[in-house]
Amino acid sequence: MKKNQIESAWKGAERCKNCAIRHLVLFADIEQDQFDNLHLPIDDIEYEAGHRLYYQGDQLPFVYTIRSGLIKLVQRLPNGDRRIVRLLGQGDLAGLESLEGQAMDHDAITMDKVQVCRIPKTVVDALRKDTPALHDAVLKRWQKALKNANTWITRLSTGHSKGRVARLLLLLDETSTDDSFFLPTRDDMGAMLGITTESASKATAEFKRKGWLKPLQHSRACIDRLELSAEFDEA
Repeated sequence: MKKNQIESAWKGAERCKNCAIRHLVLFADIEQDQFDNLHLPIDDIEYEAGHRLYYQGDQLPFVYTIRSGLIKLVQRLPNGDRRIVRLLGQGDLAGLESLEGQAMDHDAITMDKVQVCRIPKTVVDALRKDTPALHDAVLKRWQKALKNANTWITRLSTGHSKGRVARLLLLLDETSTDDSFFLPTRDDMGAMLGITTESASKATAEFKRKGWLKPLQHSRACIDRLELSAEFDEA
């Protein structure tokens, strides 16, 4: 293989090696010499809010490791409705189905500015054959996706609307990497929680009046976790 091909393939891997979230990403335990036979680069890409990475039903040639930002997985129902079934954040893998040759189960849409590493499926396939650590990492991603799906159902799809909104805010705060988190629109909240946009608006308005929810700039927010949790965590 030509030298520039090796350098191109390793360009993304070099970023993986020095990545600030190295312990979270798919290639956490991969060494440089294991990339020497790769022909395709790993691309570091930034998307603005509202970008669709892929559609439900697509056959995807890539997987995406999320370095920052949030991606919503949207299921389009036969009657035209949509349901946000999960959020993906830092360290999560989007397009996991492609590694087993499956079509995508959902649309994947960025909610805010998102930075991803786009990894060709052929790269993962080539490394997985000879690298037990990567095979284990892929298995862990499947297990994490299943756990997150179960969390979504048990914590966010039961109970009254205010309780659902509160638990969503608590979950967003819990998974944030800093003192604030991205605050979804009321429409998105409704699509996540199986409630109306009006119900989501009423709940967030009440939380703001009580000082439990504090909107910040750039669609971010913080919460009074102690008060909100005491009132609604088990609601």
